[in-house]
Amino acid sequence: MTGTPSAELVEELRGEHRVQLNIPDLDQGFRLKTRSMLSVAVPMMYDSFTRHVDVAALRAAGFGSVVTHAEFERRPGPLAVGADLDVTVVTRHAELSGWGLGHRPSRLGFECRYTFASRPGTGDPFRYRETVSDEPFVCGTGRLLLTLVRRDGPPGQRIVAEPLPQTRHLAVHVLEPGHPGAAELAEPPEGGREAAAGERAGVFGLQHTDTNQIVFTGEYLGLLEDHLTVLAAQAGLPVANQATDRVTLAFRNPFRAGDAFTVRGRLWRDGDRGTAVLGVYGDGADKPNVLGRLHLDGPTAST
Repeated sequence: MTGTPSAELVEELRGEHRVQLNIPDLDQGFRLKTRSMLSVAVPMMYDSFTRHVDVAALRAAGFGSVVTHAEFERRPGPLAVGADLDVTVVTRHAELSGWGLGHRPSRLGFECRYTFASRPGTGDPFRYRETVSDEPFVCGTGRLLLTLVRRDGPPGQRIVAEPLPQTRHLAVHVLEPGHPGAAELAEPPEGGREAAAGERAGVFGLQHTDTNQIVFTGEYLGLLEDHLTVLAAQAGLPVANQATDRVTLAFRNPFRAGDAFTVRGRLWRDGDRGTAVLGVYGDGADKPNVLGRLHLDGPTAST
């Protein structure tokens, strides 16, 4: 579903990128890490924008975009160190609420969908650079949602509800269903039983930031995956055999260098699967700045 049809409107932006897989990009099962997917996805997202949108003019007018939702899923199958990772991204200008333009909840942004593909490897640590086929397969998928904002707008007036002059050449697609909310991520999994809960505190430093003057998106993913590992160990799961196969993140407010934080959440088990709901909270805050729902798949210890 799109906005007013026009031959001049660009329906979607497509980008392709090829990177070489390195040792840190893969886990010991030779599968692409979720944080590796994110590290490739973010620069590709900005590359698509800069080639099709006058980002400098957008920023000069006081507008910008912030990541408000991210999801990544890994696929089974070993890859090879040194092999090419082909990444395709399709970006659409989107009305994110699902209501369409002209409604009270309307808000504009972008939806970026990623496909990651590479040739299969041997899965053998002694032959870690060899591939077994020239035919690449899809080893992961991802999606980022970005919300357009008035950077210096007062609270309640930062949302962009109508197409901007810098984006009027892009067709507006209505996101169906609309932008996921944090409440959806926080729901306990049906049929699961709580297996562990806990929290730990920390402080963000300059090493966690990027040139946007805030903590880089990938740092939150790393924090949540690391805390899930702690909870999995507390629950008696064989951590060395567990894999975080799916992650979904909702972003409310960014952190900056010097900000104290607490990561807290719960892990539920359902047979061989685990689901965790984890948040990164500001010092003394009741609501998380970042909320994640992470899924574990793998054999579990008998209890």
